Parts: sequence; C-alpha cells; structure tokens
Amino acid sequence: MACGKEEVSLSPSQLKLFLDAVKEPATEDAIARFTGLPIFKVRSSLRELTEAGYIETFHNEYTVSNKGKEYLVQN
Repeated sequence: MACGKEEVSLSPSQLKLFLDAVKEPATEDAIARFTGLPIFKVRSSLRELTEAGYIETFHNEYTVSNKGKEYLVQN
C-alpha cells in the first residue's frame, strides 16, 4: 500500500495531481482548472487532504504541507 493511502481515498496518482496543483498557493477554482475536475470533487478532495495533513489552507488558498512535500519526494 502506498504511503498515506490508508489516510485518504484518493489513488496515488490523484494525490500527486492535487499536491502538484498546490505547490504554490492556489484557490479552489485554480485547482479545478489545473486538475480538470468539477469544483464539488475538488472541494471534497481538498477537505480530505487537509484533514490528512497533506495540504494546508490559509486565507482561502491551499498549499502543500511538509507531509505532502515528503510524499512527493518519495513518489
């Protein structure tokens, strides 16, 4: 099982896509454009990734956390 997979329902490729989308602070709309996903899916995924510690939020923008950076380096 991939690192962190037990914490989130996203596949490893989906997790990497979201982490790539927030390497720089980004809004939900910007992430939806980057990923090509509908906003409802982006919101639920961001909530899940924030709760799991892969993403941080500040002033309605999301960015990759230290845990997310570690995941990207390992994968």
